[in-house]
This record gives sequence, C-alpha cells and structure tokens, in this order.
Amino acid sequence: MSELALALQNFAIRDRNRALLKLDFSKLPSKHPYLMMLPQNLTEQVFAERIAALGGVIHRMVEAKAVVQDADGARVTVVENGREKLISARYVVGADGMQSLVRRSTGIEFDGAAYDASFVLADVRLDWPVGPTEVSLFFAPAGLVVVAPLPDGSYRVVATMDDAPEKPEIADIQALFDSRGPTKKRTRVLDLSWSSRFRVHHRLVRSYRKDRLFLMGDAAHVHSPAGGQGMNTGIIDAVVLGQLLGDVVNGVRPAADLDVYETLRRPAAQEVLELAGTMTDMALTRSAVKRFVRNLVLSVLNLNPFPKRRIALKLSGLSRAPLARLPAPSREPIAQTKPAAEPGLKLVA
Repeated sequence: MSELALALQNFAIRDRNRALLKLDFSKLPSKHPYLMMLPQNLTEQVFAERIAALGGVIHRMVEAKAVVQDADGARVTVVENGREKLISARYVVGADGMQSLVRRSTGIEFDGAAYDASFVLADVRLDWPVGPTEVSLFFAPAGLVVVAPLPDGSYRVVATMDDAPEKPEIADIQALFDSRGPTKKRTRVLDLSWSSRFRVHHRLVRSYRKDRLFLMGDAAHVHSPAGGQGMNTGIIDAVVLGQLLGDVVNGVRPAADLDVYETLRRPAAQEVLELAGTMTDMALTRSAVKRFVRNLVLSVLNLNPFPKRRIALKLSGLSRAPLARLPAPSREPIAQTKPAAEPGLKLVA
C-alpha cells in the first residue's frame, strides 16, 4: 500500500494566511511516522487484492433485505442477481453504513443529530500556494475547508456550505478558496475530476451488539470528516471484531469474550466523535469573539510542544492504541478442554 500512497509529515490548522497550529507527524512514536494519503478507491483495491490472495471472495451488488436471529444463529435474506436467497450464520456483522439494516434489526438507538451545514467533497488540480507537503484545515467565518494532497498530484477538498449544489463545479470550489483560503497568493482551481455533496451526522450507537448481531464502521458511528478519523476507526473495528469472532469460532476464546468488542471500540468511537465534533464546532463558529479566542488558544498551544504532541497522538489515532488491543482469552482455549472430534461439536462461521 505504501508504494501507492503519498506520505506526509505535516498537518496545520490555518486562518487564511496565518498558521495557528502546526503539527509534525515525523516525531510520532511509531514505525510509520507520517500521514498516508491514499484515495478510497485505491484503499479498496488494496484490500480486495489481499482478500483474493487469502482465498476470500467479495460479493458485490448484493442487497440485504431482512435480518433475524434466535438462540441458534442468525439468518439474512439477500437479493443477488435478481434472486432472493437465505444465508444462515452463527453471527452477523453489520458494516452496512449509516442507514444500516442490521442496526435497525437490532433496535439499538443511534443517538445524535445532523449538522445544519452540508459538505462539499471534490478532487481538483490546484495552483496551491501552500504546496503538496501538508494537510491543511482552514478556519474562516464562512466555514471550514480541508485541503489534502493526493498521490497523483491532485488535491482532495472537503468544505462546509450552507446549501451545497448537488454537483459542485469549478466556480463553486474556487469560491470556497477565495473566501477561506490564503490571500497573499490566490489559489486557482485548474481542473475538477469529480465532486459531490453530502450531509454529516454526529451519532453513536448505544450498544455495539445485540446477541448474535454486531455493528461496526458507519453503522455504529458517524461524524464530521474534520481530523480524518472515520475510515481508520472503522478499519480497526473490523480488525478487533474479526479477531474476536475468529477466536470464538475456532475455539480459542469463549463466546463471552465477544463482549470485549464493545468494551474496546465504543470508547474509541466516543473519543473520535468528541475530537471531530470539537474541530467542526471550532471551525463553524460565526462569533467574532469566539473566533478570536479560538485563534488565540491555538496560537498559544502552538508554542508548547507537550499539548502539540497530545493533539498529534489523537489525530494519528495512537492515543487510542490500547482500545485496539485484545486482552488474553478469559479462560483456557476450548480446544484444550474439549476434543475437536467430540460428537455434536460443530463450529459455523
């Protein structure tokens, strides 16, 4: 994956020409002290190739229509190639987004609300005065704009708008930079690859599990893109839950250990929501007094390496590393106390 990505070390929060807070990720306590910039389509490509190499199969264009469970397992009704079929499983994981059918089937509350503003997302070519070595978050009275360099030389732009057009055009993106970006040298939008709009919710499920049904990713937590926390949080959900389910199905852990998933991952999501929400609220404030105080506080923080390190750890996700580590099994592996060939013992994934 690293050969496809652009590795950056710098992140900055800016107010027009002024850098309020600059973070250096090269000093992170990690084997990978950098920001890895990689578009979602390439990330999905890397994952798909790895799954195929391990013998897995990804089924696309499959729609889940219903999910039910009982004491013996769960059943999902799906439609694939126009044909309806029933899939039975020991456990079901809902990684099916904010409108999750699995979550609705559990009845678990998805607490939170939507932001009033809409968001613009676009990939563009820029004459960009900041340059391709930094991820920049700009604060302005009109709203926020995030500019992130991509490996092909283009830039990913994320910005708030009170009422964004369905497909923002070059003039719309240019207006964002004119009202929020640097002024000493004008930014010019040279080309637009694609664009879209979306609305952002700030929500977290009350529980990550209902018996045999589990939730992860956007089905469990959604938030502002400020800070770039969403994808990584969902991926770590998958790693933790996948390891737990594999251990339980293979007899390494008792089924009771599946509760560890929520114990670890819900606090992590809560922290991410608080971080993204704080950054978004700071960016969207229209009060001149609050903007002055915000800029002053960030400027003072920028002079102190200790809070800067804490912020970098939060943005990198390293501060949440303990919430991604599985404890040892709560008791001896099942395989050591029950012979694998015991009549009636059948493990179904």
